[in-house]
Amino acid sequence: MPNENAPLNPQVLDRSRAVIRQPVELATHLGLKLYNRTFPRVEAALYLAEVIVHLQGRASRDYAEEIAQVNTAIARELDRLSAFADHEARQLGKLAVDASGAAPAIQYTQAIRLDLTLRTPRARRYAVLLAELEQISRDLDKAWYNDALETPQRLERERRLFRNVMRGCGVVERLARGLARRVRDDSETPDYRDMLIKRTGRGPDADPAPAIIAEDAADMTAAEAASLQATEAMARALSSVPAADDETPPPSVRSVEATERVETAPAAAGEDAVSLDLTETAETAETTPTDPAAAGEGAVSPDVTEAAPSEPEEEPTRTTRRRVRDLAHGGSAA
Repeated sequence: MPNENAPLNPQVLDRSRAVIRQPVELATHLGLKLYNRTFPRVEAALYLAEVIVHLQGRASRDYAEEIAQVNTAIARELDRLSAFADHEARQLGKLAVDASGAAPAIQYTQAIRLDLTLRTPRARRYAVLLAELEQISRDLDKAWYNDALETPQRLERERRLFRNVMRGCGVVERLARGLARRVRDDSETPDYRDMLIKRTGRGPDADPAPAIIAEDAADMTAAEAASLQATEAMARALSSVPAADDETPPPSVRSVEATERVETAPAAAGEDAVSLDLTETAETAETTPTDPAAAGEGAVSPDVTEAAPSEPEEEPTRTTRRRVRDLAHGGSAA
């Protein structure tokens, strides 16, 4: 008989929550070990960072920016693990192509099927990653039995997979617990700040990036137009100021001065230059034939002091030497 004292509308507990079930089959040593060692920890950490820290009233509002920052860092860590798993799967695909024959049928002694209970969307991502790692481990077994991998290579690849996932699990846990400590009592775990800076570029107390004003606007806002005018005004101000005089002349001026010194050197040398030219002229006169026939047609006697009308005007240095030669011949004639 029904209890007459029972209330018509009984009180119920508010313990129900939205979850999803993700089936997974685990049989390899790596898959089973990763599930036992990491899955419960990562699922709980994701629930803490994605749900619990948002339910703390005013503290959640005060730390809203940091909560988003930490969840971004956690998502990036999951992305890194997924990219690593994809890389390993591609490498094993190449080994399968290079294998010499078909792998024998492989059986596992402790295969188990689980329905994983997941409280957050990112926990489902980790469940999918766990299934991918299980498949990679099975492919390692196939490559090993097909002689595409030696035993040390097969073990090293499995160790690398396990170490990477374990590190990722530790990162997710420390970020989630560090965030929860900040929201709860505004304190920090020892490695929380450094880890957040490493993965997001800024610490927990850094000012958030400035918001974009009128992000959907097609034209500049008034503040943006004023900023443009200030930039152009600065450019005009700098352009109107003359550059400071440099004590060292520019290369073009130095080149002209050097050329002038070379061209005026014989005149500035005085009588020493004349005596040098006289000596050179005397030596030239002794070695120059005076017979027109020996010299060939067109040769001129040393006594001729004027150039032919068709001869182009000589350079200043050649003209100076010719005057010295004329003086020498004039002196010998006298």
